[in-house]
Amino acid sequence: MMTRGSAQDADKHDSSSRKWGRAAASRLKTAAVAAVAVLGALTGPAAHAQTHAQPFAAWAQPQIRKSLSVDEAKTLVAQRTKPQTDWTGPTSGPKAVAQEVTVVYVSADQSYVSFVNWGRGVSDAAKALGWKAIVLNGQGTVTGTLAAMQQAVALKPAAIITSADASALQGPIQQAVKQNIPVIGIHATAFPGPDPKLGLFNNISSNPAEIGETQAAYVIAQSNGKAKLLHFLDNSFAIARFKAEAATDPVKACSGCTFVGLVNIPIADQTRRIPSVISGIVANQGSNWWGTTCCDNFYPYVASALRASGVKPDQVHLVGSDGPPSAYDMIRKGEYEVATVPEPSTLFGYEAIDSVVRAMAGQEPSKFVQPTYLVTRENADAEGGKGNEFIPSNDFQCHYMNIWKGTANACATKAGG
Repeated sequence: MMTRGSAQDADKHDSSSRKWGRAAASRLKTAAVAAVAVLGALTGPAAHAQTHAQPFAAWAQPQIRKSLSVDEAKTLVAQRTKPQTDWTGPTSGPKAVAQEVTVVYVSADQSYVSFVNWGRGVSDAAKALGWKAIVLNGQGTVTGTLAAMQQAVALKPAAIITSADASALQGPIQQAVKQNIPVIGIHATAFPGPDPKLGLFNNISSNPAEIGETQAAYVIAQSNGKAKLLHFLDNSFAIARFKAEAATDPVKACSGCTFVGLVNIPIADQTRRIPSVISGIVANQGSNWWGTTCCDNFYPYVASALRASGVKPDQVHLVGSDGPPSAYDMIRKGEYEVATVPEPSTLFGYEAIDSVVRAMAGQEPSKFVQPTYLVTRENADAEGGKGNEFIPSNDFQCHYMNIWKGTANACATKAGG
């Protein structure tokens, strides 16, 4: 663009020069606008004409196992405490685009370690591809997450990945899909796979039916079919209600077991509610019982309340889900919690990036769901446990990079799926 000073200088030239100068400036301006347009196309969703943001058909809903004999429970526990060395995930798929693209990870709450770990996986995988990953923090509130999601859409990235509840983010999610920006959830809804109703190209999660089944199996096996069970949950979450059914149905069907009931505690009220709830349970049920839960974050408060009620750590046996560092610590120390069914940490981030790669190629997401794993005191240091997280020893990073880069590097473990 010409400055005021240069325009005054131009007036000193003859008419022919002025016409030539204006024509040249016009050509330069046109070229600059075109360059900006091309740059925007290369960095935004328009750069990838093949991108398929609309979700494919939903997968079949996981099925809950209604009963387990003691022998079946013991067999299942033995299977799910083994090292996870086999790769059962995808072994083929589209190559990732070579140029740098941007993906945005909208975390529901960066104070929650699982959300941080999933985002770390997203960032690690993006970096390995030469991509850029931006992390936005919803700060644990609906309004905060909604604002972060709106900011993510405004950035016009190649894709958005979120660990927040998708049902509360329908405005920006539908806006993203209309702009051909795929949205991938990590625990954003109850079940793994695409969710056309919520606009999710894919939802990364473990099989919630298997999580509950594994908890029930451990309770039945370790009690030899004689457990008295309570299940703790926040029933405002659909996934929590589903996992509760999966964890309690086999115990209800166990002839020598007793199911006491569900204990509903809103997560937002757990610090205030748990002491009185546990005091009441101990008064009514005594101290010889088992607990299962949707989410391990209840258990540090439950343990504190049990100690305050004079209950010894070997009298109550808590079986968790999610596997945060606090769960590993309690299991190692024998502080009430005896087992947990952890969610993979960084693997979920790699799965999410794989969904982005496939969406950009116009293909449906891989139907891979990581097999369920059970952490006990005996294997607490295995499969990433030394770092207080679940990282399968199946060398998933290598297998994904072979797909995305079109290479055939030897991975530490063989592909079994």
